[in-house]
Amino acid sequence: MTPEMFESVEAYNAAHPASPFPADRHKRGVLRGYRAAMRGVTDDVTGADSRTSLTVDFLPGGAPLPDEADRVGNVVASHWGEGPVYVLAENVSLRAAWQSVKDAWPTHLSEVRSALETLATSRA
Repeated sequence: MTPEMFESVEAYNAAHPASPFPADRHKRGVLRGYRAAMRGVTDDVTGADSRTSLTVDFLPGGAPLPDEADRVGNVVASHWGEGPVYVLAENVSLRAAWQSVKDAWPTHLSEVRSALETLATSRA
């Protein structure tokens, strides 16, 4: 199943105001997210060009640092902070999502989704 997709950051933010992407693209670029060693994650899920690389972001605010409090939010994939924005998980612990993705060290979007499946299952 293809993840929910929004054509732009603005469209995503309108639909998910509790877990927004920063409006400023420079602030989006400094979020603590997953970038597969700065190569990006290969899109093998959405039907877009499979050579497109994506970043995985944890919203709001990026993945929590070890000394920060956990937050509940969304995990999204985008083309380096620009549209389209794909929602991979909603209302999950961002710390647990970060740890799952980091532990899996995925290089493809399907692998990111697999890493996040356990979060959805554990919340049920």
